[in-house]
Amino acid sequence: MNLYVTTDEIKTYLGISGSSSDAVLAMINKFATDDLNGILSVTDLALHKVSGEVHNGGTDRLELRDLHVQAIGDLYEDEDTLYEQDDAYDIDNYVLHLDDGLTGGEREVTIDYVSGWNASGYATITVTDYANLAAAATVILGATPSAGGGTVTRGTDWTAGADNDEEATNLAAAIDALTNVRAFALQNVVYVVDDYQAQATGRTLATSDSVRLAKSASTLAGVDFPEGIRGAVLLLIAGRFAKRKNARVQSYSIGSKSVTFASDADAADFKTAISHYKRAKLHIV
Repeated sequence: MNLYVTTDEIKTYLGISGSSSDAVLAMINKFATDDLNGILSVTDLALHKVSGEVHNGGTDRLELRDLHVQAIGDLYEDEDTLYEQDDAYDIDNYVLHLDDGLTGGEREVTIDYVSGWNASGYATITVTDYANLAAAATVILGATPSAGGGTVTRGTDWTAGADNDEEATNLAAAIDALTNVRAFALQNVVYVVDDYQAQATGRTLATSDSVRLAKSASTLAGVDFPEGIRGAVLLLIAGRFAKRKNARVQSYSIGSKSVTFASDADAADFKTAISHYKRAKLHIV
């Protein structure tokens, strides 16, 4: 599970010093993150890849499950038919508008895509020519304040692919094995995401071949994770933490979830914080 706030941020918000509550706060952070994901009906709000999401055909408009869709990968009208169009995809947050209607039937359409916001910096590496890539090509990732950088080498850390897409998948797996970083591939593009959990760390990224392993930037940057979502998680955490000491703290029904807030004011603030990101009207009772 990708978390949206750190333990240190939680402690600052709650006015807690020392480390005696760290384990409990880390646990509550996971619970609160899962609650928020459920309330917003998403699998994740951090930058991530969705593979093989299933939809019905007979339409030129797909409402994808996760918010803030960044890129579309393979879209199959049925098990054997790859959908293609000449124009770039028209993406409106989580709604994908297509030039043509999908011919597949009920639950026959599948789609891969990347969605979510970036909390700690990311960059991409596009594999443009796997066949002429050097046998020992490298990708070098700089360290964070807690280390975790490293070099991955073709032929040692990742296996050469049979095409650009497979090469990207193998490279992503090698980078993902490094500490404090996540990586995944969408077709021939590798997404390298800082997983250090501290915002805007500015890790460096270098490749041995700027043409065949073309990176989008030299540092993992571009933080755009909404502060409203982070604030909503902190409100949920505060409520769960308060309930540990006061079992009579009031619970609220939001969507299909029952959650606890430290006060009515926190409940109202939470509703305001998520109002821009919910799909359907939610209410607190």
